[in-house]
Amino acid sequence: MRILVQRVREASVSVEGRVVAAIGAGLLALVGFGREDGPHFHQSPAFAGMARKLLDLRIFPGQGDAAHKFHCSLQDFGGQVLLAPQFTLYADCRKGRRPSFSDAGDPAWAAGMFEHFVRLVDGACHGGVSSGIFGAEMKVRLCNWGPVTIWLDSARLFP
Repeated sequence: MRILVQRVREASVSVEGRVVAAIGAGLLALVGFGREDGPHFHQSPAFAGMARKLLDLRIFPGQGDAAHKFHCSLQDFGGQVLLAPQFTLYADCRKGRRPSFSDAGDPAWAAGMFEHFVRLVDGACHGGVSSGIFGAEMKVRLCNWGPVTIWLDSARLFP
């Protein structure tokens, strides 16, 4: 599982010209599942660990002396989360000019995995959680705050 996390002032997802999800200050997380995760990955400790890592990353400013430091988590800050499915996080660009996506998870089980992740994060998050639509052609808009962009890979974080 891979997540590209961006701290944002605001973000939204539109499908066919209609906004399907929007947040204010918080995190936009592009979420992808790999072939090696498999259809039972949601039962692994790494799956829940990725949700905890996302919500507990201390990448928001604090107060006073900590106002210009990574001091608070999303939970401390009180921000929102926008989760967007993103199979292209598994692009392999080692050969040629066209990326291969053979390492991406099978959509037959990855769609359910994404929905399960949305429910898990929603149940643990104090702020609002919104999500894009798996398999849809999405337009993602964001105002990156910082910019702060962080890469999370379950294979590296939870070997």
